[in-house]
Amino acid sequence: MMRGALISILSSAWTVALLQQSQPSKPEQLPTFRTGIDIVEVDVTVLDKDRHPVKGLTAADFTILDRGKPQPIVAFSAVDVPAPVTYSAPWMREAPLDVVSNVENRRLVTIVMDDAYTDFNPDMAKRAKAIARNAVDELGPADLAAIVFTFMGRSQNFTSDRSRLLAAIDSYIPRKRNGEPPLPCWGPTIAARGMPPRRGGTGTRKCDTDTLRTVAQALSTAAPGRKIVIFVSGGRTFSFDMENEAADLSKLFRDLQAANITVYAFDARGLTAPNMSMANQLPDPASSTLDENESLYTFAVNTGGRTIANTNDPQSHVGETFRESSNYYFIGFRAALDSSDNGLRKVEVRVNRPDVEVRTRRGYYPPGKKLAPREVTNGLPNGELPVQATATVVAVPGRRDAEVILGVRIGIPLATATPTAIELAATAVDLDGKPKGIQRQRITLTPTESANTTPDMSTHLPLAPGRYMIQISGLSEGRAGSAILDVDVPNFAKEPLAASGLMLQERPLAAVSDKALAALIPFTPTTRRQFHTDDDVAVFLRIYQGGKDRIVPVRVSASVKNEQNAVASNYDSTLAVTNFSEARSADYELSLPLARLSPGEYLLEVDAQSGARHVIRTARFSVVK
Repeated sequence: MMRGALISILSSAWTVALLQQSQPSKPEQLPTFRTGIDIVEVDVTVLDKDRHPVKGLTAADFTILDRGKPQPIVAFSAVDVPAPVTYSAPWMREAPLDVVSNVENRRLVTIVMDDAYTDFNPDMAKRAKAIARNAVDELGPADLAAIVFTFMGRSQNFTSDRSRLLAAIDSYIPRKRNGEPPLPCWGPTIAARGMPPRRGGTGTRKCDTDTLRTVAQALSTAAPGRKIVIFVSGGRTFSFDMENEAADLSKLFRDLQAANITVYAFDARGLTAPNMSMANQLPDPASSTLDENESLYTFAVNTGGRTIANTNDPQSHVGETFRESSNYYFIGFRAALDSSDNGLRKVEVRVNRPDVEVRTRRGYYPPGKKLAPREVTNGLPNGELPVQATATVVAVPGRRDAEVILGVRIGIPLATATPTAIELAATAVDLDGKPKGIQRQRITLTPTESANTTPDMSTHLPLAPGRYMIQISGLSEGRAGSAILDVDVPNFAKEPLAASGLMLQERPLAAVSDKALAALIPFTPTTRRQFHTDDDVAVFLRIYQGGKDRIVPVRVSASVKNEQNAVASNYDSTLAVTNFSEARSADYELSLPLARLSPGEYLLEVDAQSGARHVIRTARFSVVK
């Protein structure tokens, strides 16, 4: 069954041991639990009568009841997620980051688009896409989001790149036909309650529960923090068959509870009449509005979320759910060990304030052995060791595979006078979740009197044309961290116009120590994106003309836009036919006009054009005094 690329990427089959010595994540904003596996973590949202978050509470304001018995709070933190920022320049919101890192505390938002159980209906598809797009618009400056489908679609791993998220949403197509989901979404059991046997006696549906469970398992090793699922569905047209689906639901709720995920469910069907089956538009005595939405209510209620249903404008409520989740309290309590009960344990959270609503999960399963982050690669930036990374892709003459070149900076203290060893690993995974390459190396950094930051390092991977997720992991002196890059590898040999990524480096240029890379690139790419006005920064781009057609001139324009979206600098040039080598490539170079720029944020955009074809590469940077 195809449930989208992200589901494959997040599946356990993709689990890879990268660095055996890695340590658990320790975000600065959230508490670190050091008291063993018997600690239960809950996110608690407190709303006033107008559904606004209540701020300023302390641990003394809360009471945690585990199966009716008060439990001491062993960890507490009030979390305030930054609201979406209004920018004067569109690029400041939309332009992707060409340098990624793991240094920020983030809210993780997974948008699950249920194409398996949503009718093939233009209105439903329009509402579903609007809900998902509004969720992307509500992302805060440090949030990461992913797009997942219950059956088929162009899934997207966690990223802050809005263009990638929106492209994934646009691929959404409801797959339910004539009241039936796709065949793989019917399990091998008897017909569900109230429905006649169909398709060879199959009846139990599993695509939605399987998808949510896979997402929960993947997020279970993420750093502590808010984890939200926006579940967009057409809703099942009948309630769960508890006889056939109880086991699946039990596993799902166990995994959602273990990962501390809150589900906000949105019904894309719009306003529905009571006792009306959406499949045939005829009264159905075995169905009701609640029954039709039971799966949505079940997912939400059991995780402390809410359901938006029975409205023709569900997308307008997306902002409410994000506001509710933007201010919350992260609470840890020790699980009671006075019982051998391994089932769902009821949890109640009380606040000593009148007229407030408390939203949190209803219970938890007894904590078991947790898989340490060092044992998995889950597609999420994590770890206490700061890691920054950038990527460029270049063709290799005589080879179909391209070379993905990674510039990496590991944040380690420079106060020590002794050399510091760093273990660096880069792992590439394709859209089917299969590892396609791994590079490991050990690097020793020797401090110098003139160095005030750690230097950039480089590593590389040969990859065939396609889309990949690359995880960069570092380990130094017992601390570990990782950052995630989305990389598109062009087919340089066939595409009429293609380009490498932008490479930046401060002069004097850093030499390339790797002999294989030295033959491909002029300098080691830097992850630095903050410069002074007196810095001298070189920019490099390689342009390719694939295929067998004759080489033609390529016009290249470069512009620098400021925070007001005004063009602060502009360059135009043409790469003549004679500039292209026998390998059908030509190099383009320029210097950032830092001396002419005021302090602030900027976007460098380079556009290579040949006829109607354009290839655009961007890099964000800032100027300081």
